[in-house]
Amino acid sequence: MAPDDRLQVAQELTVTRLGGLIGAQVDGVDLDEDLTPEVECQLREALARHQVLVFRGGRDVSAQAQRRLAAVFGELQPPAPCSFLDADIAPAGLDRGASNSAAASTQAAAPGSYLLREDLQELGIEGEFDGWHNHSTFAPWISRVDVLRADATLPVGGDACFSSLRAAYDELSPAMQGWLEGLEALHIAPEGYRKNLRLDAFGPDAEARFEAQFPPRQWPLVIAHPETDRKILFVNPACMVHVAGLKRAESHSLIRFLCHHVASVSFIYRHHWQPGDIVVRDVVSTLHRMPEGYSARDRWLSRVAAGQVVPDAHTG
Repeated sequence: MAPDDRLQVAQELTVTRLGGLIGAQVDGVDLDEDLTPEVECQLREALARHQVLVFRGGRDVSAQAQRRLAAVFGELQPPAPCSFLDADIAPAGLDRGASNSAAASTQAAAPGSYLLREDLQELGIEGEFDGWHNHSTFAPWISRVDVLRADATLPVGGDACFSSLRAAYDELSPAMQGWLEGLEALHIAPEGYRKNLRLDAFGPDAEARFEAQFPPRQWPLVIAHPETDRKILFVNPACMVHVAGLKRAESHSLIRFLCHHVASVSFIYRHHWQPGDIVVRDVVSTLHRMPEGYSARDRWLSRVAAGQVVPDAHTG
């Protein structure tokens, strides 16, 4: 083990690197007890550095402990689309957290600056990149963190994968980095998202309200991390459909290159779930993938989201 693979940040807290570029295991913290301000600060620093933090179980961890950990990183609140629904029903596997009343900058694409919705859905980008995704990048803001808890697991399969968008940016050539920093990409709600939200349970006008609240939205391809100010390649294969200012064929080629690039094995940490595991993911700087080979009844994860971030271009 290399000298810096194990970082003793406090007498009771140890952070051990799990991958070369992403992921670390945290030991010495009892999540069923209140965390001290010092430990909370160290956890925030560890997440900013490693992007994914793993707390190995060995015993059941309560939903209350999961919420307590999520609150270290921001106010508990569901992702924006679930907040919009303002109802007690939530998609399977999602812990809604507290209700959110904070308003975020919309940054919706200006009328006329994007293709018609029908055209966007014919671009053929969605679903092409093996399930890699981020949640709700078509919304006015994204969550700061996801805290995942394994309630049930499989002895084989069902692993979760996380890709570092920070490492993906760093590995690009300076010429490509400079070009991308001047571009923005359009994000839309993918096909099937409304069905997963069970919009029909929220009244006959729910879909129309959803469309009005979440029109196509344009974000920079390179953003700044809100805490470290590190540059991040803000790519989401599930929602990103067009690069503004490019012709359709040019946009297709660039999106496909970027989406394959962020899925490079060198940027990935793969987690095999054990009972009681807790995983904290930096939503801003990572992508997420759940491989096939399991069903919902085989493996159940609860997710608590916390904090909100409006993706901003790097200004440094």
